Amino acid sequence: MSKEEVVKLLILIESVYPNCIFKDETVQQWFQFCSEMDYEKVMAKVKNHIRKSPFPPAIADIAVFPFEENDFPETLQKWMKKGRERIERQTNQRNTLPEWLAEYSARKSV
Repeated sequence: MSKEEVVKLLILIESVYPNCIFKDETVQQWFQFCSEMDYEKVMAKVKNHIRKSPFPPAIADIAVFPFEENDFPETLQKWMKKGRERIERQTNQRNTLPEWLAEYSARKSV
């Protein structure tokens, strides 16, 4: 988001919430945080916030950061596959007692 877009955003917030007046330091913080955000998405969140809340939004209320690609779904699928394989291997071993427990158990290992 550009500085001009941040100014438009802050002007909208100040016009809707008359008791809200941004100080210079606050405006600088908004410039810094909003530089990474998409203007259209933030504006949509601001308009939604205005409809719902009688209080001005904080940056956290309207923040929209770009989506970062990651390989988590692929990693999750690998973990699930390994888990299923481990469970299948252990299913065959469930009927037998571990050696360390067999000598203390009343049940004789098979």
